[in-house]
Amino acid sequence: MIMIMRIIIIFGESLMNLAPLYIRLQHYDRFQVDQRMPVSSHNEEINCNETNLCTLLIALSHGIRLYVDKIAIDLRQGSCILVLPVQHYSVESSNGEAQLARFSFETFEVEGLILNPVAHPPLLCGYPYSLLFSQVKQVLGNESWMRNRFCSSLSTSEMAMMQGRLQLILGLMAQLDQQATHLQSEEKIKMIQYTVHYMEQHYDEDLTVEQLANMAGMVRWQYSQQFKTLTGQKPTDYLVHLRIKQAKKLLCNSTEPLSKLSRQIGFKDEYYFSRCFRKLTGNTPREYANIHLHTQQRTVIDSLGRKVHVPKNATRIVTDGKYTLGELLVLGISPIGAAISMKDNVIYHNKLRNIQNIGYWADPDKIAQLQPELLLLSYFHPEQDLQKLDAIAPTVILNSKFRLFERLRYIAKLFERSKAAEKWITTYEDKVRLVRRQLANAYVAGETAAVYLKLGAKLYVMGHSGFAATLYESLGFRPSAKVMHLIEQGQSWIEIQQHQMNHFAGDRNFILASPLELQTVVAHRPQIEAIAELTPGKIHFMDATWNYEDPITRGRLLEVLPYIFKKKIM
Repeated sequence: MIMIMRIIIIFGESLMNLAPLYIRLQHYDRFQVDQRMPVSSHNEEINCNETNLCTLLIALSHGIRLYVDKIAIDLRQGSCILVLPVQHYSVESSNGEAQLARFSFETFEVEGLILNPVAHPPLLCGYPYSLLFSQVKQVLGNESWMRNRFCSSLSTSEMAMMQGRLQLILGLMAQLDQQATHLQSEEKIKMIQYTVHYMEQHYDEDLTVEQLANMAGMVRWQYSQQFKTLTGQKPTDYLVHLRIKQAKKLLCNSTEPLSKLSRQIGFKDEYYFSRCFRKLTGNTPREYANIHLHTQQRTVIDSLGRKVHVPKNATRIVTDGKYTLGELLVLGISPIGAAISMKDNVIYHNKLRNIQNIGYWADPDKIAQLQPELLLLSYFHPEQDLQKLDAIAPTVILNSKFRLFERLRYIAKLFERSKAAEKWITTYEDKVRLVRRQLANAYVAGETAAVYLKLGAKLYVMGHSGFAATLYESLGFRPSAKVMHLIEQGQSWIEIQQHQMNHFAGDRNFILASPLELQTVVAHRPQIEAIAELTPGKIHFMDATWNYEDPITRGRLLEVLPYIFKKKIM
């Protein structure tokens, strides 16, 4: 009890955010997840007519996958997620001993002495909050009387204790939102970070401290001071480290003269480059190349079940790019070749300038010219000659059914960048919670949505791919009934006629097209509404550039979503 009181004091301010609502606990239980099953099989004592019940699920183990309206969400140990009354969920586990704790509760708005039920409580967004498991254990405790029991069988004092513990968990979750809001207000830090990212992408250019300071909106001395506080290095030293890091990769795979190599990474003078390299590594550039000439290998299993021997520290990587290019780039890995025929249509086209185009698919002839060390393909076509690709370089086939986090974690593990992946995922989850709070008055979690893509004369409705993935996985929208049918059939999209749009329409509809096509589409909006029977004011027109689900696009999309929802027409 002393530990619980300490947590109450620490998180009292967070709990104040929930003060306008009254929370009444109805049920509590813990259960073991051994196979995928609907929630009712775990909670038969809950009255199915209680449609106002929210559910708080807490992962007490690793290896749990939650399906909310059939959209998969992976939970870590300590993850807490709120499921609204209108949503349906089920769970499965790769670990037969995985456990979940569950609180079911009602919420009411307090007006004097009157309690008004709230169907969609403005508590916390329905997205996983990754709490420290030690905190969760301290709050929940390990009393034997709590295990496998419903609140209907608890005494009055036990019920009161569990009610308090529910509010403490909600308070811990609310504190994460406060921290995210506080970080957003640190505008100077944000601008410094922007210049850091810019340096990482443009290290080969003639960058000056004055130029970077202007980008951050600061004078030089203030910028240098803030930069060192954030990174621990002066801007010039940080830039040199970036260039030397890239030089290490090039030296292990290139016999180019040092004069040419030094210019590739931004040094004008090869002798200054050599001095900097030796100062930081202890070796001259050629000594370093000779030491790392022989590379070690390790074995991985790809989606086809093949054992593939891949070189450690591979830098000459070629990928087809469909579900891999953005993932590699966000992990700090720039492939030498990729299928980037779509480069003018993605938001990160500036990152593709040094990547060779291998065509629309993985063309073995074009790939062979690049002399890669490793091939990473997001999916495999039967018409492709896998043996021919394997003869060029070890080839790893990615599971095309992986969702974003699964893809990112698999690729990160392949290149030993797991820490970078987890850091990105945590940052993304923080951004999602922040955006959902910013959009609290713009839409209601649980609304249905449909996404349409117009390419020339053709019109498509999207399944669970592209921009729709962000809507369903991150924003809490539900696919409309017809769209859910597409998803269940495993279809990423289908072509439709304009008059068929109403068959797939949701409470809110998003129409994506190229910037030029958007002008025509918006001009004919009344006609579209009339033919498709779409609800005026519930239609959003967007640039088709956002119809990708790579981590770079989805991360930046969160920054523009508040503006998209504020505008009825783009």
